[in-house]
Amino acid sequence: INSCEISSQLIKIKFFNRLQFSMEPRPKWTRLLVWSTLGSTIGAGVPCGYCMGVINSPAAHMRAWCEATLLANYGLRLTPATLDTLWALIVSIFLIGGILGSACAGWAANRFGRRGCILLSACLLGVAATGFLSCRLLQSVELLLLSRLVVGFGAGLVSTTLPMYHSEIAALPQRGTLGVCCSVGFSIGIVVAQLCTLESLLGGEQQWHIALGFYLVFMAICFAPFRWYAESPKWLFIVRRRREEALHMLARLRGSDCGLQQEVLAMEQEAASKCRTRSLLEVLRDGKMLLPLLLLCAYQGGQQLSGCSSIFYYSVSIFLGSGLSPRTAEWLNLAAGNVNLLTSLMGPLLMAKFNRRTLMLLSSSCCGLLMFAFGWLVEYGVSIKLIPNFSWCCSLFVCLQRLIPWLSFGSTACVFLYLFFFQLALGPMPSFIGAELFEVPSRSVALSLGNQVGWGCNFLVGFLFPTVHALLGFWVFILFSIFSGLLYLLTKFYLPETRGREVSLVAQLVSRGFHSKVL
Repeated sequence: INSCEISSQLIKIKFFNRLQFSMEPRPKWTRLLVWSTLGSTIGAGVPCGYCMGVINSPAAHMRAWCEATLLANYGLRLTPATLDTLWALIVSIFLIGGILGSACAGWAANRFGRRGCILLSACLLGVAATGFLSCRLLQSVELLLLSRLVVGFGAGLVSTTLPMYHSEIAALPQRGTLGVCCSVGFSIGIVVAQLCTLESLLGGEQQWHIALGFYLVFMAICFAPFRWYAESPKWLFIVRRRREEALHMLARLRGSDCGLQQEVLAMEQEAASKCRTRSLLEVLRDGKMLLPLLLLCAYQGGQQLSGCSSIFYYSVSIFLGSGLSPRTAEWLNLAAGNVNLLTSLMGPLLMAKFNRRTLMLLSSSCCGLLMFAFGWLVEYGVSIKLIPNFSWCCSLFVCLQRLIPWLSFGSTACVFLYLFFFQLALGPMPSFIGAELFEVPSRSVALSLGNQVGWGCNFLVGFLFPTVHALLGFWVFILFSIFSGLLYLLTKFYLPETRGREVSLVAQLVSRGFHSKVL
């Protein structure tokens, strides 16, 4: 009888909570909120995504320029192996900069504010753009390397601070919609880079340096009115203790002073119970932080280890292996980028309408299955006979294509389907899930650590994938699918539902580590 009474009381509590939630006025999309989100996304997120995708298409022209420049300046004749190493350094030094930027982002976000940290990253991106535009005129490979390092540092700051900024200026029902804006900005930047680096536009032998610095246009437009963007009310209230300024900013973001009691009460409780900010050592020593840190780092690293980089690595080769011309393969690669972008644009709607757990379970499981199918098709339809220089389009494959042409089309379909399911959750969620798991005093440090793991795994996959693929062949894709499966299990048993919940409640759900009852 007691258990029945308790169950009935719980049902009543849930009913009245839902009734109260439905009667609450929906938060307004004020001009300040919309403009701050759009401006910071286009001015910071798009340039960082642009720098990630701009290096691929003009690679042949840039490699030839590096070889000729070193010969003219120092009399160095590079062997093919040495040139490959130099090019790997030019590509991967961006990721090294991202690791360093993420390591400093927690301190910078607390010291200068969320908006100030984004402005700092914009300055770094502007300096790097100047280096890109000047390196060919000055005939300096060193300047190209330095600019890639600086722009990577700025991207590391952005990838940590921008999701934090968006989640802290948003009301609770808006948090999921704004949380994916950083990921959308990166996806837009990649597609814009693919367009700008087409051979007929800025990807030619004489214009590639202009393509590298073209993102400066987006920054000039969006950062001109930057002083009118909103600052995070939570940073002002909890970290800086500037309460009147925080309440004034919160009222401007919500459109009125009405309906702010719940947000103000949550900030007061958090400010009273916590210190201003916590160091990395304090967060690591806190047993309550074990599970949220594991979730954040697993999602950030698993995003890269699920095989998204290898999909992009093989996309052009797969299209060429299907018997298409190089120009058609180039356009299909652009189409794959557009699929990635269009699916990411669905992110704000999906995060507002569906639970985080549901989307992540669907995304991780489908990505794992598609990666397995992709690897099988590549192994048995494309790379039956791998050779050391990765020229796997051999005569044996040509014979197989004539017998079973659906293998190459199946692998092409896997690329598009993988990108679709990847952007449902596995792509956008790692960038903002930390803001929904950690309270403000621990948030900046935790997000910084998570982004370091993400950038580090990105570097490992990008730098080591050719070598590992040469050693393991088909099994490297099985390894990627296993990582997706592990993310599925971690989500199923340990990720609490964060949609529509205050961060303080979520923090309590995961405070007991692996003994937490998150469901």
